[in-house]
Amino acid sequence: MKYIITENKLDKVVLTWLNNNFGNLTPIVKRNKTYYVNDNELPLFYYHQDNKNGFVNVNSKILWSSLETIFNMEYEQIQDVIKHWLKKTYNIDGLIPQRANVYGVY
Repeated sequence: MKYIITENKLDKVVLTWLNNNFGNLTPIVKRNKTYYVNDNELPLFYYHQDNKNGFVNVNSKILWSSLETIFNMEYEQIQDVIKHWLKKTYNIDGLIPQRANVYGVY
């Protein structure tokens, strides 16, 4: 018997994985940006406080590339699932996720 993972099931698996690995980030506001950092204070994503640019910048080396590698997701799929995850987990809505170089020094 062959099992097929539908996109909806994949999204649920990815959301669970995101919450298990990045569901307890701490927000830190510095220089008009809100960073969400892990226990080692490594930022996983950030956005500008004024939200004028409309994007949330997602760490390309850790978070974004993990979704590409582990789940074989494409750019638009990653955007959609991260957008949903940010809304559900961190109450961040209305921003478009984009892959970005997010460094440990903020």
